[in-house]
Amino acid sequence: MFLRDNEVGRRVAPYLRSGWEILDYGAGTGLISRWLARSTGVRPTMTDLVEYGNRRQEFPYLQMDDPFHVPAEDGAFDAVILLFALHHNPYESQGKVLSEAIRLTRRRLIVIEDTPMSAADRAFNVFWDKVLNLRHRVPTPCAFRTVGEWLPIFLEADLEAVHVESYRPKWPTLMTYHHTVFVLDREAAGPE
Repeated sequence: MFLRDNEVGRRVAPYLRSGWEILDYGAGTGLISRWLARSTGVRPTMTDLVEYGNRRQEFPYLQMDDPFHVPAEDGAFDAVILLFALHHNPYESQGKVLSEAIRLTRRRLIVIEDTPMSAADRAFNVFWDKVLNLRHRVPTPCAFRTVGEWLPIFLEADLEAVHVESYRPKWPTLMTYHHTVFVLDREAAGPE
């Protein structure tokens, strides 16, 4: 899936700095962490609730036993990336995951989420989410939100949206629905 890694990595990379300690929260296989480490010089740590048999082994890994707690200190990372992780939680639990990500970051939170913009988008989104996550047994409650629904949630969590961009990914879903990148800074983080 290197085409997907390139596509996602290029969306995230401009908002990270060489040398930053980052947490890939919901890292899955860790392929995006590997891409970012090679391309930007960040130092990733990965965490996930699901144990992937094909997870990258070259980075530190924090096994989660609780879906809403990562075993790390407050502000342990310069940035936390939540890539396609929030919609794997029911709507009522997404705020808990977001709060934990905020607790862990000193500066920046980067979220990429599936953000269907029409009924057709949502139908394709549900199909691809179920197909792509089946082999890893990742929960797929299909708890998608629109960009307009996410932004107030981030604002209420005292995050400043410094970049928001929606796009149709080519890989692996063949441009059938939208993703949105949210680059969010902690208001108290100050300048980089």
